[in-house]
Amino acid sequence: MRLLTPQDFAPWLGQKVRVATLPEPVEITLERIERRSPMRGFDMREPFSLFFESPLHVFLIDGTYDLDCGKGGPHFILLTQLQPADRRFYEAVFA
Repeated sequence: MRLLTPQDFAPWLGQKVRVATLPEPVEITLERIERRSPMRGFDMREPFSLFFESPLHVFLIDGTYDLDCGKGGPHFILLTQLQPADRRFYEAVFA
């Protein structure tokens, strides 16, 4: 199995991403990719995070979802909700 990299998600930037939820899918937007410094000798790949946002009415509990924007994927990704403000924010960490 190939490990995903930040480059795999570059075509998703600024795009609406379909999240396979029930009873129907919802959309969130990939707002940024944040690269992290590798821990020398320990990381299998460059660590990074994906940051998504959505309107307040789109509520996802922390969990693994099938995400697809039509440009690569679909990928099963663990999303964690961050502190909402005027929108909801989600992060996916790839260590």
